[in-house]
This record gives sequence, structure tokens and C-alpha cells, in this order.
Amino acid sequence: MNSKKILCVLSVAAASLLSACANFGQQVPLDNPTAYSLPDGKTADVRSAWWRQLKDPKLNRYIEQALEKAPALQAARSRMEQAQAQIGLVGAANKTQVSLNATGFGMLSSSKPDMPYSPEAQPNHVLTLANTSLQVGWSFDFWGKNRAQIASVIGQQNAIRYEAEQTRLMLAHAVAAQYFAWQGLKAQQDILKQRIDNASAHEKLLQQRVKAQLLAPSAVYAAQQARQQLEGQILALEREAARARHALAVLTGQPANALDKDSPSSMAGVPVVRSGTLRADLLARRPDIAAQRELLNSKTKAIQSTRAEFYPNIELKLLAGLSRIDAFNLINNQSGMLGVLPAVHLPIFTSGALQSKLAGRHAEYNQQVAQYNQTVLDAMRTAADAVSDYQISRQQLTQQQAVLATARKSVAAIQRRVGAGLENKTAYLQKNDELLQQQAALSIQQSTALLAWSHLQAQLGGGFLADEGEKIE
Repeated sequence: MNSKKILCVLSVAAASLLSACANFGQQVPLDNPTAYSLPDGKTADVRSAWWRQLKDPKLNRYIEQALEKAPALQAARSRMEQAQAQIGLVGAANKTQVSLNATGFGMLSSSKPDMPYSPEAQPNHVLTLANTSLQVGWSFDFWGKNRAQIASVIGQQNAIRYEAEQTRLMLAHAVAAQYFAWQGLKAQQDILKQRIDNASAHEKLLQQRVKAQLLAPSAVYAAQQARQQLEGQILALEREAARARHALAVLTGQPANALDKDSPSSMAGVPVVRSGTLRADLLARRPDIAAQRELLNSKTKAIQSTRAEFYPNIELKLLAGLSRIDAFNLINNQSGMLGVLPAVHLPIFTSGALQSKLAGRHAEYNQQVAQYNQTVLDAMRTAADAVSDYQISRQQLTQQQAVLATARKSVAAIQRRVGAGLENKTAYLQKNDELLQQQAALSIQQSTALLAWSHLQAQLGGGFLADEGEKIE
């Protein structure tokens, strides 16, 4: 019977405590992330470290240097360490807190002016007080405030980790893009040198005919002008190549002129990627989307933590130590002290502070929902662009290869006609220059296709998987 009464009293007390707490007030409803529908399946077979497929040691080294020295990645590591420290700070609130306190107090007081002097009755005018205690405290997380705070910080930490993965992807692609541009420019320079040699041979042939009085001296001018224009193009390409080298050096954490004495490897073939329409796996393979999703989870936990502040907060402290008015006689069998200090905090009326804080959490969550939706939309657009760019670049590369094959047949035919005495060497030099122009066009198209391939790998996540939090090797 007594136990039933006690239980009834405790229930009434708990109900009274909860009813005395502040109400949530009028809050803005929480938005829901948009569920974008994509067909099931895999968009493309994309793996991590995609650049290694080209088997180019220089490209591998440049990207490894960039990933090792990038300030953005170093900043991300520092942010993750800060988040880990925050987790430890919040988690400590639920654990036992032990502290040792010691205080002392001394005061000298004068006697009353009207008190007659008497050596026997003269009191001690020095007052001393000493206290030392060991304090143990607990804070009970009945409503999950601290647990929600920890989960919120963990969500932020995961978001930082995924953002770092996105930075790695974009940085690797940026290095590859500059390297492919450098390769294309180097190939065009080499072809231009061949065209200059071809133009010089044509000019020399014309000079011989002028010397033999077969042509007027002015017949050489057009050939000279053509050669001079090609030499100007060489300088323009050198300027663009220097810019690509400088950008690549800075991306790899080196001085801008660090690669001036280096040269790229020959361009590799463009790998084949079977890709079609965007599939549902895109939403799980993009680190930027995964980061936004983790931030959504973090905002949800922040709302739960703020809601818990509307309920009572219960703490318990135990004190054990020594306390005595005579400080110089503190250690005494009569100086012992033992105390139990329970505390209950009821947020009955806060002038709207808690409601405003919760309203701010709701607004932050809705803002994050909008950011998530925008990130998904941007990801689908850029991924679709990357797929179409790669497919068209592959088609253009194939078409240019066919054009080059036809140009080679034309040069071979003119060579046979020159050998048979049906054409002069001038016709051969003209056709050979056309062949070299098609080779330059092919090098440009191959560089563009490699860039589109790298961009496709980055836009499809570069082998990242959000669920497992790891890459596909």
C-alpha cells in the first residue's frame, strides 16, 4: 500500500514538473527534402583513382603531390579534429565530474570602543575559516539533449569528411585537366615544327625555281609569309603551355616555375566508359550530396537537442571533506563534512528565449533542405552534361580519326603521282601540310576527349560510396 502511494506521489510530481515546463510555441513546419525519381541501375562503371587507367607516371605523381599538399584538404583535416574535440566536450557532460576544492578565509576585527579593557576578558580578534572538499557530480540526460548534440556534431564531422572527398575529386580533375591541356599544346607544338619544316622546304623549292628564272621573285613571298605565321603560332602555343605549367605547379603545391624544365608524356588513348542516362546510383555516389544529407541529419539532431531544453534538467552532486572555523585546526575528527546537493532546473518562463532558439533551429533545417535540393539539382545537371560531353567528344574523336586517315591516303596518292612524274613536289608539300593540320586537329580533339573523360569520372563520384563511406578500388 505504501509503495502504491509513493508511486502515485512520484507520478503526480513528474506530471507537475512536465506541465510546469515552457511550451514550444508556434513554430514553422519543417520542410521535407524533394525525392527526385531516377531509374534504378548504375549510370557508369566509375572507380577511384581513375587517372591511373592511363598508366602515366607523371600524371600519377602530379595528382599525388596535389592531394598531399592541398591547403583545402589540410583545412578539412583541421575541421574534423575540431569536430572530434567537440564530440568529446559534449560527451563529457554525461559522465562523472570530479573536482577538489579548497578555500581559506581570515579576518581581523577590532574591539568595541565602549568595551572596558580587561586582559582576561579580551577576545581573540582573528577569525579564520578553512574548507576542503572532494566533489562528485552527475548530470542526467533523461530527455536526450546531450545525445542529440553528440549526434549533431557527428553529422557535421561526416559532412566535413564527405566535403573533403569532394575536394579531392575536384582537385584531381583540375590537375588532370591542366595536364591534358599541356599534353595537347605540346603535341600541337611538335606538329607546328613539322609544318615549319614543310613550309621551309616549299620556300626552298620556290627559290630554286626563281634562281632558274622559272618564277618571278615575288612567287616566294607567300611561302615566306606562311612560314612566318607558323613561327608566330609556335610562340602563342608556348605562352599557353607556360600558363598550363604554372597552373599545374601551383596545384601540386610548388612554385609557379617549378615545371619549366619538365615536359608531359605523350597523350594516352581515351578510355571507353559505357554510360547512358542518369541512374539512381548517382545520389549515393556523389560526395557533395552525401555531405548535404549528413548536414540535414545534423540539423535534425540539433532540433531534438533544443527541444530537450524545454524539459527539466536534473543534477546531483556529492560533497565530502573537511570544514572548520579554526583554520589551523582543520584536520580534526570533528571537522568532517558530507553533503548531497540535488538540483532541478525548470524552464518555466524564459521570455520566449527557448521558443526563439527552437524557431532558429527550424529555420536552419529548412534552409538546409533547400540547400540539399539545390545540390541534388546541380549534381544531376552537371552529371548529365558530363555524360553528353564525353559521348560527343568520343564521336568527334572518331570522326577526326577518319578525316586523318583520308588525309594520309591523299598524301600517299600524291606521292605515287610525284614518283611517276605526274605531279611536282609542290603539290606533295601542300598535301603534306594539310595532313599535318589534321594531325593537329586530332591532338586537340584527343586532349578535349581526355578532359571530358576526367570530368565524367569526377561528376559521377570518382568511385565514392556514401553508404559504406569508402571508395571502390
